[in-house]
Amino acid sequence: MLNISLLALTLWGGVLVEPFRIAEAEPGHHQGCLRAGMASDGRFAIAWLDHLQVDYPPFCEWELFVRFFDQDGSPLTDACKITKVADTHRIGGSHLDMDSAGNTVLLWTEHPYPNPDEGFLRLQLFDTSGNPLGSPQTGYQGYVSRNDRSVAVSLNDKGEFAIVWNGDTIYARRYSFEDGPQGDPFRVHGDLPDDVHFRYPGVALSDAGDLVVTWYKYELGQSYPKFQVFDAEDEPILPWEPMGHLVEEDSSSGTRVEAYWLDNDRFVMFWKDPSGYPITVGRVFSDRGLTRHPIRGLIWEDSLWLLHGSSEGWYSTAVSPNDSFAYTHMRTYFSNPDTSDPSKDRSWEHGGGILGYIQDNEPIRRTTLFEYTPPWGADSVLIDPHNLYYTRPPAVACCNDRIVWVYSRFNTDTIFEAFAMITDWDMGIGVAEPPIVEKPPNWEVITSIGSQIV
Repeated sequence: MLNISLLALTLWGGVLVEPFRIAEAEPGHHQGCLRAGMASDGRFAIAWLDHLQVDYPPFCEWELFVRFFDQDGSPLTDACKITKVADTHRIGGSHLDMDSAGNTVLLWTEHPYPNPDEGFLRLQLFDTSGNPLGSPQTGYQGYVSRNDRSVAVSLNDKGEFAIVWNGDTIYARRYSFEDGPQGDPFRVHGDLPDDVHFRYPGVALSDAGDLVVTWYKYELGQSYPKFQVFDAEDEPILPWEPMGHLVEEDSSSGTRVEAYWLDNDRFVMFWKDPSGYPITVGRVFSDRGLTRHPIRGLIWEDSLWLLHGSSEGWYSTAVSPNDSFAYTHMRTYFSNPDTSDPSKDRSWEHGGGILGYIQDNEPIRRTTLFEYTPPWGADSVLIDPHNLYYTRPPAVACCNDRIVWVYSRFNTDTIFEAFAMITDWDMGIGVAEPPIVEKPPNWEVITSIGSQIV
């Protein structure tokens, strides 16, 4: 792998603010499970989990933090530690979204010990300056999955947002920044057979109030990314399907889906199909979901993407108002540690990504797969591979003129610390997309920014 200094990265172009720590870590604590959102002027927020140990309850000490930054990465607020229902609760899934003006919602779950099946769905609102609006609210109490992707939230630019969560089934609920909950929670699908499970919900809310809800269906060893679309009255726009509509009608394999409205007529979805090539794809739907456009391949294969996150899908995406998109996952390499000389252990994790845009109702990739984290060094050495779960996935957020990439790195004192880097969209040389039925030629490994991928 070719090592390139941060100075060289800056001179190459694209990097606006070199990597910086999002906050000082608690002594001995890890920073991971990252989330990010960005306003139209480039201000952004980052949320993360801070935890002392890897073990599950009752031994964990989990805390949730959020911090707000200006467009140049200068902190607008201190790191805000979220008040939990009880200090002994484990934080489960979390999600963060920000509208174009900077209003923000942070959503998470808490799980008491010794009754992990009794959970709390919690949310905290913030104004455009990053100030909390009141105290955290409890949106639901009962069974909530402890999975890292058990909740999601989406804001529109009309002062509204919607949340989804994975309880015994997938639920959705609408809110207003001014008036709180709008109606009761509702289930987005029919009754589940005993051998069917729904997980990893996602949500996208348009300015017109239409709602896309996605989830992952598991049945008899097969996985099916599914979705439903609802109007502002929570009535189905597509013909009702009790188990949801297939995202990819010709496939029975896939992962968690991330969806975004492009306007009040169209939305785009991204997901992984690990059954073949390409393994990362995108698709645009128009007519509020009634019309499906061709699926486009975005990433065919990454030889160093060793852990894909299974059906959870360890990746993150973001879409800007001008229909550009950013995608990221962690590139992982393992070697056998030399315990007598840790400096010889070349196991590492780097942040990899691509950039693209929506054209003629198709997502088009315009860069090669690049690495945006610093080259291999002491801050990227991995001693304990079992800690990897807590770094994944990285997070990305964007507006029309800049992107923030957020990732966690293993430090020399055996803790993970979270960093952010700000770039513009001029990060690549632009490469033509091959047909999705073909495995890509060697241009797949040409660098766009950072270290060359081989």
